[in-house]
Amino acid sequence: MRRSGFFWLVATVAALAGCKDRGNGEAPPDAGPPGPVAAAEQEPNGRPEQALAVAGDTDVSASLSADPTKPDEDWYALEPGQRPRVDVLVSGLPGGDVGLEVYDEDRNRLVSVNSEGEGRPERLPNLHLTHRRFLKVFPARRGAGGSYTLQVRFADAPAGEEQEPNDRAVDANVVPLGTPVQGLMGHASDEDWYRLELPAQEPAPTASAGGATAPIPGAAPEQATPPSRPETPTSIPGAAPTQSADAPAPEGQVPAPSPQGVVLPAMAQVPGTAPAEAEPPATPLRIELSGVPGVRYDLSILSAAEAPLFQVRGKEGEGLSLRNVGIRGTDRVVYVVVKSAWSGVGKAARRGYSADAPYTLTVSAEEAGANAELEPNDELAKATLLTAGAHRDGFLVPKTDVDYYELRTAGPVLADFHLSGVERLDLTLSVVERTDKGERTLLTSRDGAVKEPEQLNNVVCQGSCFVKVESGLRQVEGKWVKDFENPELPYRLGVTVSPDNGTEEREPNNALDHATALETGRAVRGTVHPRKDVDYFQLDLRDRAVRTPLVASLLGILKVDVGLYLHRVGEDGKLTLVQTADRAKGEEPEIIRYSAEPGLYVLEVRDSKARESNFQDSYQLLVEEGD
Repeated sequence: MRRSGFFWLVATVAALAGCKDRGNGEAPPDAGPPGPVAAAEQEPNGRPEQALAVAGDTDVSASLSADPTKPDEDWYALEPGQRPRVDVLVSGLPGGDVGLEVYDEDRNRLVSVNSEGEGRPERLPNLHLTHRRFLKVFPARRGAGGSYTLQVRFADAPAGEEQEPNDRAVDANVVPLGTPVQGLMGHASDEDWYRLELPAQEPAPTASAGGATAPIPGAAPEQATPPSRPETPTSIPGAAPTQSADAPAPEGQVPAPSPQGVVLPAMAQVPGTAPAEAEPPATPLRIELSGVPGVRYDLSILSAAEAPLFQVRGKEGEGLSLRNVGIRGTDRVVYVVVKSAWSGVGKAARRGYSADAPYTLTVSAEEAGANAELEPNDELAKATLLTAGAHRDGFLVPKTDVDYYELRTAGPVLADFHLSGVERLDLTLSVVERTDKGERTLLTSRDGAVKEPEQLNNVVCQGSCFVKVESGLRQVEGKWVKDFENPELPYRLGVTVSPDNGTEEREPNNALDHATALETGRAVRGTVHPRKDVDYFQLDLRDRAVRTPLVASLLGILKVDVGLYLHRVGEDGKLTLVQTADRAKGEEPEIIRYSAEPGLYVLEVRDSKARESNFQDSYQLLVEEGD
């Protein structure tokens, strides 16, 4: 009795002390948020209607029976509340492989996670609960079982974060242009879909009788294709609203994209024909995706019909910085899909992921606008159209990027291609042609070093011709690699054209089958560029009955010691050197006098020392008959 009275007295004093503290306005110390609730599974729970309800942070102790004839399943009902983001972690099964799946209220599977192997846990870090979801825990292989722990944690959903599940177009998160979004490659098979609604583009003007827009010689417009139908969007909290993509085209105009959605130049209207239909310009995009350790990205862009428009794979652990990704002028809705690509080979192959390290994705419109190159253009069939008298701004990212351009003309012209220099880049400019086996390089300029420009002169273009821009190879640790990129500063490729009237050489003319035709009494001009350039001129005297006395004069140029060489073409097509003039006297002319028997001849012009070039100054070659 005395002991009881003592404890009663101590309790009374403590209560009075507490009342005194409250009377002084002092609040008791905050004990913090409540910890997770400990729970145990309750069998039977092998069906959704038997699922254990989980409405807050919970740790569940459970087990799966190891019956190979009837694999065990444990179902849980995740109830939505004030904190919609859920992190689910299932501990590994001793000696077994565990998996988890998420279903909607109608038992449609939404997510499946089985990234790890035997004895390893599985995690889904960022499930977003808009409605009740069912969670199924099961052995990934028959005959496995044992005890496991299920941890469920609820949290607020930060603004600008992806919402899982979003691995389909219908579940894609809406992201406005220029708005960064943060996401997770939470498991090996994770796919994150983002929907972008692009602003409507005004069709490019066409030449008319009124002459409001000056006609430019060049390409013909492509066939019209109908615009795609957009899907239903799913917005990300905190993101700015986007405008509807259903805006009609201007009255009387029909969208007509080329394969790359390029704005083709206006053409002069032929009398008696209908004017060409206008075409909306392409939308060039910039895509920045930060890296995640252990993850090799596979990024693709799909149309509203989920047709592939662009795809690129990165390197493990590295992000992606993509410039001028071209979207056709008629595409108002596109999907950006981020997933993990396979790394390694054989049994070591895997798809990396991280449930803790988020990535940041930002898709914005390029400032270059209509002058931007349009990726993908890494093969001839996808070449970006180049307009005579205009230019394109492009980027070589990643390091192995190759950009193809096509110049289309209404007739034969001579084109000069000008490629600007860029910090950190050693560029190569080439003329290529399509072959049955792919392509063949006809002419290449790599005279400049890092930051220096490149140029090709007098390239003959009859209807269509292709040029290629890429980084040059350099030797690093004994290997030749492409080790140049600059995602911030673009190069500029421009082209000017002139009539092909026979007064200029026609590049490439460094082989007999591409030799420029030459007539006696008519001067032809050309350049020794790039370095080690060789120019062949073909003189046909096969219709002559007797010998023809010839005088071939070559006027020199600055910097280059030009040489002149006369060959006769044999019946087997091989060249035989018959006369030479290469005194290397600077700008002084080189002259050949020769009495030519009837036959086919080739005059060769080159730097006699094969070490210099001059893209600016032209030599002149003239062949006359007589002594």
